[in-house]
Amino acid sequence: MKKKDCVEQIAECSYNRLAIMDAVSMLSGKWKIPVLCVLMQQGSLCFLDIVRHVPGISAKTLTKELREMESNQLVTRTVLNTRPVTVEYTLTDYGRTLEKAIFELLAWGLVHRKRLIGKDTLGEKSAHSYISEMQQDWPVNRGRRIAIK
Repeated sequence: MKKKDCVEQIAECSYNRLAIMDAVSMLSGKWKIPVLCVLMQQGSLCFLDIVRHVPGISAKTLTKELREMESNQLVTRTVLNTRPVTVEYTLTDYGRTLEKAIFELLAWGLVHRKRLIGKDTLGEKSAHSYISEMQQDWPVNRGRRIAIK
């Protein structure tokens, strides 16, 4: 292998590694994926509804996570003209691009859990068929499918 080819491969690997680290960093932590999943499943929700749908999250932590997701353009924050003021959060179209990645993580996690525990909690269903059925039940996804390969 020529030295030039080797240098180009190293540069490409570094670039790819940085892109992966950006994605992992943006989704890291205990609460971002659960909050994203709730918004994927339910659509627009006010702050207190998110707190109710994500067991164990504090209001302070949710505020921090939502601010980070808003700065990363994953969610939009809309202040509604009501008394008292209501703030609603919705996934952006850009945030919806994470659906496939999150469902792939879910599929991998189900297979991994089965491998570690040695017990199939899904019965005859594959991880992908389970996810497809689950998606159909989500109000925001009725009539819409996300392709998982």
